[in-house]
Amino acid sequence: MNRHIYAEVAKRLAISADHLRITYEGASSPAIEDCSLTVYEGEAVLIIGPSGSGKSTLAMALAGVIPRSIEATVEGECALAEHLQAPGKIGYVFQDPEAQFCMRRVDDEIAFGLENICVPRAAMPDGIHAALAEVGLTVSTSAAHTHFSGGMKQKLAIASALALTCELLILDEPTANLDPLSTRQVFEQVARLREQGKTLVIIEHKYEPLLPYVDKVVVVDATGHIEQVCTSAAWQQQHHQVQSTHQLSASANATCIDESPVLTVDHARLTYANQQVWRDITFSLHQGEWVAILGPNGAGKSSLLEVMAGLQPPTDGAVALHGKPISRVKSKLRYQQIAYGFQNPEYQFLYERVGDEMAGRVIADSIPVDVLKQLAAFGLEDHALQSPYALSQGQKRRLSVAVMLQQAHDVYLFDEPTYGQDAVSEKMILDRLQALREQGKTIVTVTHDMELVKQYATRVLVIAEQGLLYDGDVKGLLQQEQVLERAHLLDDVKPLGQLYRADTNERSVGVAPGKPSQENQPRPWWTRAPMRSIHPGVKILTLLVISVVMFLSNHLAQVGRLWVVPLVLTFALGWCAPWRVAKRVWVIFPLYGIYLWTFAANAAVPPGDRALDWLWFHISLYGLWQGVIVALRTFATVLLAYVFLETTDGTDFVVSLSQTFACAPKLSYGVMAGTSFIAKFEHEWRTLRRARQVRGRAGHPVLRPITYALPILSQAIRLSERVATAMEARGFYGPPAEQASKRTYYRRTPLRAWDFMFGIGSIVVTLALYFA
Repeated sequence: MNRHIYAEVAKRLAISADHLRITYEGASSPAIEDCSLTVYEGEAVLIIGPSGSGKSTLAMALAGVIPRSIEATVEGECALAEHLQAPGKIGYVFQDPEAQFCMRRVDDEIAFGLENICVPRAAMPDGIHAALAEVGLTVSTSAAHTHFSGGMKQKLAIASALALTCELLILDEPTANLDPLSTRQVFEQVARLREQGKTLVIIEHKYEPLLPYVDKVVVVDATGHIEQVCTSAAWQQQHHQVQSTHQLSASANATCIDESPVLTVDHARLTYANQQVWRDITFSLHQGEWVAILGPNGAGKSSLLEVMAGLQPPTDGAVALHGKPISRVKSKLRYQQIAYGFQNPEYQFLYERVGDEMAGRVIADSIPVDVLKQLAAFGLEDHALQSPYALSQGQKRRLSVAVMLQQAHDVYLFDEPTYGQDAVSEKMILDRLQALREQGKTIVTVTHDMELVKQYATRVLVIAEQGLLYDGDVKGLLQQEQVLERAHLLDDVKPLGQLYRADTNERSVGVAPGKPSQENQPRPWWTRAPMRSIHPGVKILTLLVISVVMFLSNHLAQVGRLWVVPLVLTFALGWCAPWRVAKRVWVIFPLYGIYLWTFAANAAVPPGDRALDWLWFHISLYGLWQGVIVALRTFATVLLAYVFLETTDGTDFVVSLSQTFACAPKLSYGVMAGTSFIAKFEHEWRTLRRARQVRGRAGHPVLRPITYALPILSQAIRLSERVATAMEARGFYGPPAEQASKRTYYRRTPLRAWDFMFGIGSIVVTLALYFA
């Protein structure tokens, strides 16, 4: 498309940065330095540069996220036009799809931003469906995004930003983890927004298709300085002159392949929560192969990689390593033979410093020379004393790859190994993997990069439509246009000029705008546990009163009577399964055993009661009964807390605090940010265990609650901080965050007569049992 068809941009300033310098706390050098930049209304600005050069820091400063949400020392000036300073006027899509979600469901996620700009509730469903349709995300609006693929999460993040109809949109690598069709859809959306005159700031590594649609290119160098600002036409001319020096190159056709299988997958099937991911997958890997696994976002490519690594068993079928069932290969030996790189590089990390990660142990502040040399090979030598979680996404990826290449393995399984890399870094990683392949190692990469596949892969597996669509060489795949189209790979080679329209190409339609989701409708009351229908605020106040009464009871008969209340609430009204309760709270049973022994062996015995003196203990039946009373009282509270968590939607609870009780949204939604880790605890625990398995540090199951406690706590804190940042980036600051009346609400939590009947009735019954 010719750039000259655009109307001349009105020269009204949107953003200006003057000699901007930003330094993060604890960093030895600034992330960006002496940056001066202007962005005018209606301009599309592309920011490019090496991985880790500070592009994201610059973008967050331009958006006001730094220093409003992320602490850093800011020198120089960064000014926003007055009309961009109100909440919701700037839309921001973060680089990391895991770092930008505020809510747990798709509709709540998109609606959160709409609430902050006071969109009427009646208009929100249409806005939600239209945003999903824009990015081609075909999921139920009531779906939880926790188990979405990385690409699906990125689509949801973009949809949440587009729904705001903001005046400035900042996209930080919006196509990260997206398949070629989804990447094309995002680029087309950017082109449409540019045609509409939207002000855009875009950070992207695979930016060539966007060049005709941007006004100027900002080049940031490796030290965080703005090296050059030029028109896109001038950059295109320069880029073509130097492009050949950074092209991928490999001898993918050269073979050293051994026909004896290294790893075999035989008629494997995988299901999640009764939903089939894929079925009847059969193939073998051989020495010297580079196998690329391709397919649409959400097809189950990462899940297949986990099954191949023995990190999770298939629902049916078998996986064998060197002819032996992989489940029978001891974990330590298994991961001496298999290296595994997670899609999210943070899952790989075990230590709090980059140098420690590289060394595989805690080292002194004086980093050994060999560790510095290894870090230098991946451009990370200046970050040795930094936290790996403070690195850019591209740097995190390079660190995770570097760590897994430390030791020799037979099979290397990498999920998106080049994600977030500039051309030079990408080539460095791929050349290292190529060298391993030439040594007879087996390389497997999940990727969406067709250029990588063409240059390096000796074989391709295409996963789509719940099965294996193709298993063969690259040349054969490129000749099968139907397979390419079904796997969302065809668009990688088509020019961007022909925009897809919803009325001409059904693949870009996604969810029909305004179409109500059947899954989003409330379930009939007779199919839900009665406790789920109680107003969250009334429920927690009622349970708190019952807990206080339980703690005031001091006779075994009295406690026994009162126990009727938590039992009825949990099992009769909460419909909680006893086995599920036992599974969730079993970890505290040993503590109660210690509790009972402490009372029985140490309680002061009233006159006339007998006690047995043994060693330094004073064992008595009286003490045992006192321990039983205290244990029953405290465990009743645990049960009441469990039934609240099990029967209460966290979002409903948070909304009720502001909507019904007029709590400041910043306080009530802060509760959600602080407790967001609870919903992901099981997932994070499982992921941490898998990461430690891969690194040979799984530990004994009995000791895991101790050894995993600190990393789990650290992850909980990081997640809470990210949720808070994501909320503010979605317009949650100023009046919408401070006053409940200054925002609208997608969900409704009205008080009903049944809520008062439940609360008063439960408390009256509890008091009657207490005084009986």
